[in-house]
Amino acid sequence: MPAPPAHDPSLLAGGTAGPRALRPLLDTVLGALAEGAAARCGPLPAGGPEVVRRRLAEAAPEPAIPDHGAGALPALHQLVRALAEGAADPADPHCAAHLHCPPLAVAVAADLAASALNPSLDSWDQAPAASELEDRISRELAALVHPAGPDPHALITTGGTESNLLGALLAREHHGRGADRQLTVICGANAHHSVHRAAWLLGLPAPQVLP
Repeated sequence: MPAPPAHDPSLLAGGTAGPRALRPLLDTVLGALAEGAAARCGPLPAGGPEVVRRRLAEAAPEPAIPDHGAGALPALHQLVRALAEGAADPADPHCAAHLHCPPLAVAVAADLAASALNPSLDSWDQAPAASELEDRISRELAALVHPAGPDPHALITTGGTESNLLGALLAREHHGRGADRQLTVICGANAHHSVHRAAWLLGLPAPQVLP
């Protein structure tokens, strides 16, 4: 197999030249994903931890962060193929994932656009269109949950752990923090551990656990 052409590592993903810089990288990644999935041939890599460790060591010999790399395209092909071959694939019909779902192709393509644009939603000036879109989507989601609310709004979080912390924080701020208004969280015995951590982080008493 001939060596792939060199790729300038200083090229950026954004701007007018971004798509042109991304194309050879994406072709390399897609090819490596296909090769790795074909080699895995199932929902999990065969052989267990020792075999996976050995294969990964062969694909990425030490040091994992070398002083001089092989180049963007060879490194991408080598590592992505090794990761795909050693992956747990939630898209395989024989895979019962613990938590993560099989991602839709359209979602992965959208992730590419989000990564290339890298909008920072800290403030409007860093992501004008993305900020407006987030505001519209969060308001529409809130209206679905509280259709009778006068002006429902929502906040999109990174997951359940952050959501539980935010919910406990809002409850604490709404109900006050005085000595005579101490908030206590009540949860089931099977509640996620982040509920207990949220109470601890916010200085609340340990949750009352119900069976």
